[in-house]
Amino acid sequence: MKKRLACFIFAAAMVLSLPVAAFAADTPTLPTEPIESEATVGGEASVMSVSTSYVNTDRLSNTSGKVTAYATFTKTASKAVCIIYLQEKYNGSWRTATGLGTTSYTKTAFNTNSITAGKTFTLISGKVYRAKVVVTDTINGTTSSKTHYSGSF
Repeated sequence: MKKRLACFIFAAAMVLSLPVAAFAADTPTLPTEPIESEATVGGEASVMSVSTSYVNTDRLSNTSGKVTAYATFTKTASKAVCIIYLQEKYNGSWRTATGLGTTSYTKTAFNTNSITAGKTFTLISGKVYRAKVVVTDTINGTTSSKTHYSGSF
């Protein structure tokens, strides 16, 4: 009887700990804040109309990576543009990715409070990449932009 109770307790402990371990890897990652960002209006630093913005990257495999960008605006933007640029690490600094078919993606939206853009890029195995994302919006005739740099992937 003691052996049976001990086995039951051991089995219950394993079953209860399994969901935590099994689902920990499947938990979706929240968008990450950028490492660097800058806001400009006509080349000068300004208060942004972008109220929230995120850049999220995911290396899907050795030769594939996904970049997702999201931004919301303080007011309705008559025009919003989100451009994702793929950059590669080269000799210790970043440059526009080379040797790939596609290295950028542009999404445009009109009369909107937010914009979401996502692109899966083909990558070269062994290289390190990051995303440069530029969100530009026009509100009440004033155009402003915000630049984000993701972490490397």
